[in-house]
Amino acid sequence: MAQTIYKGDLAEVTLGHETSIVLTHGAWGGLDWGHTTTGDTSVITFSGVAHTFTDATCDYNNDPTIAMDSTTRLVVGMGVSGTGIPSAATVSSITSATAFELSVATTGGSVTNGTLTFNNGDSMFFDSSHQLKYPKGLLAGSKMRIKGGGAYSADDHTKGNVYTIVANEGATITVTPALLTSAASNAASAGDELIIESLGTPALDVGMAYNSNAQTSDETVLTDQFIGLAAEITLPETKVEVLRSHVVGIGRQVVVQEPQHMDNEGGSLTTMMHSARWLYYALGNEAVSVTNPSGAASVDDGTNTSAIGMGDTYVTFVRANANGTVTGSFPAIGDYITVEDTTEVLTPYATEPSARTKWTGTQTQFHSSVRSEIRRVIATDSTNTHLRIYVDDPFNFDHAAGKVVRKIVLAADNSTGTPNFQVTDAAWGNIQNRQKRAMWSMWHQPSFALESSMRTRDVGSYGNEQTSNAPGSAADSKQLTRVYKGCKVKSWSLTADADSEVKMKVDFDALMSYTDTGRLENSNKGDRYTAHRMFENVGNSPANRKAAGIAPNTEKPFFFYNGTITAFGSNLAQVTKFELGGENNVTQHLVVRGNPLAESRNSAGGSLEQIPFAGSRNPSLSVEGKVEYNLKMEVLPTDPLLWHEFRTARSKGYSEPITLHLVKDGAGSEREEVYVIIDDYVITEAPLQIPEDKGVIRHELTILPKHVKVIAYDALMHC
Repeated sequence: MAQTIYKGDLAEVTLGHETSIVLTHGAWGGLDWGHTTTGDTSVITFSGVAHTFTDATCDYNNDPTIAMDSTTRLVVGMGVSGTGIPSAATVSSITSATAFELSVATTGGSVTNGTLTFNNGDSMFFDSSHQLKYPKGLLAGSKMRIKGGGAYSADDHTKGNVYTIVANEGATITVTPALLTSAASNAASAGDELIIESLGTPALDVGMAYNSNAQTSDETVLTDQFIGLAAEITLPETKVEVLRSHVVGIGRQVVVQEPQHMDNEGGSLTTMMHSARWLYYALGNEAVSVTNPSGAASVDDGTNTSAIGMGDTYVTFVRANANGTVTGSFPAIGDYITVEDTTEVLTPYATEPSARTKWTGTQTQFHSSVRSEIRRVIATDSTNTHLRIYVDDPFNFDHAAGKVVRKIVLAADNSTGTPNFQVTDAAWGNIQNRQKRAMWSMWHQPSFALESSMRTRDVGSYGNEQTSNAPGSAADSKQLTRVYKGCKVKSWSLTADADSEVKMKVDFDALMSYTDTGRLENSNKGDRYTAHRMFENVGNSPANRKAAGIAPNTEKPFFFYNGTITAFGSNLAQVTKFELGGENNVTQHLVVRGNPLAESRNSAGGSLEQIPFAGSRNPSLSVEGKVEYNLKMEVLPTDPLLWHEFRTARSKGYSEPITLHLVKDGAGSEREEVYVIIDDYVITEAPLQIPEDKGVIRHELTILPKHVKVIAYDALMHC
């Protein structure tokens, strides 16, 4: 008999970055918008999007090779049509600045200066009906600001205007309070820009498709990353604060009982640490040193790269040419780009040295770092003067104009710059194109989203992936999909005992929880949201596993017995326990904001709201507080060194760090490694008691560090 209950082995949890959605007037082939206002809400309606552009310089002759004056605006996978071009042809590869390969050979003989039409719709934020590629209702609660450099100057963010999205569906977004600009259709103009903020906005997936019918819709966001080797997970619990009040003169019973604000708190994840991914979310800043691995390709040599601001989520290439151009070739969706920037950025330290040590990829203690970064490409716009690459996570640092940008195309092997785990006997464990990254804490922590799905049968989402398990039928899988958005790590710990795996635990709360309600709709019921299933529709090939953060053969955890600990200038050979913890003191805040919209319900009275009350009863801010670290170590002493270090009560500085070095097994020299560096610390406790059993004497040290930094060498792309 088939299962009729939810079980853990049929549940999935995946991870994703959050990133802003920037909608610039004139981008995407001519994006425009207008709005209507009713009471306290305004409905913004998009228009003007064009997926295509033409080029009249194309030469070809019964061959896949096509020459043209410039391939700047081409993207691999882009549709191609025109005289002699077979149906469904696409750009297969871009071979030079003036030539590309078509997916099939042309027909009809020689063509000189032919006009071809290129379609970039699969790489854009909008479909051909001007519909934003974002799941219905998932933007509810997200904040939106407006750069009013044109017609929307009255709503400009510099005047203190902040709007909350209360609904999104297809080509419309509804915000409150009402916009100040006079309502009109196609009202936007040059200089206007809508910015949907990163917090609470999971990265957009251009591969999704919206339809008014749930069964036909294929909605999703990029919560497609491997969460790690999860030993334990607790999803945030939704709790409702209830107002209960007695009223004078109406007996002894409760008279007023009304639900109030909602919290999603208590999330926790413990993983057997196989990579440093969660340390990025715990600390907040990441720089990389390998920006040009073997096989990577140039996007631009810096000639056209515009400045990138801290927090930006795109790269523009119009610095040297108002129409936009690149010296190399544009990346495809899912490729990774590196921004090479050797400019120094400071990391936390206590005392200014005579000369700072800058991390460039080889140092294991440092005052500062290069600020090179790596990001996944989630969309590209090459249709007009807005030549841009959009990425999955805001940039951590400012980058001046003129930086070199390269692309890494994920492959099953080490070609095209891809990290690759070698499996030959002589090189087992060696990582070709190994990435090197440094992480530390400063003013900001990245937010993330978690997707959870559960079902009673081992089948995919109904509608897009399969149509055999209809909602309400005997074979119904009863899939329940939720997305927790606006998550930040509140506290974390890194622990290990002798002869055991290293464990990483993070605690977090979410701002809001989205639920797919497609199965509750009156007709055409189905899973409106297509759930991610890690080894079914996400990491289902070697290259896709690399994209998901679980490259083949890298899924083994770090073990304490493959680690070393140095402190006070010497190796500590007999450490039996190690526990490092951090408190980010993240707090959530409710603000006064309402949801003037009527609740959407089905004919049976069930709520169709994906986020109840459009998030108006949830916290809308998640703010980092003071950072505090603590470290505990248990050592089997063989001399009084540690006691003398403790009893002198000295603060240990930059030159006397405690360093935990972990490395995975293997024969190669370029294996996976992690360094955890702790400096500027004080030993606060160091009991040295004689045990009752007359056995081993243990030194249990309690240490308070100011700073924690991490270096990782691995096969991850971006944490």
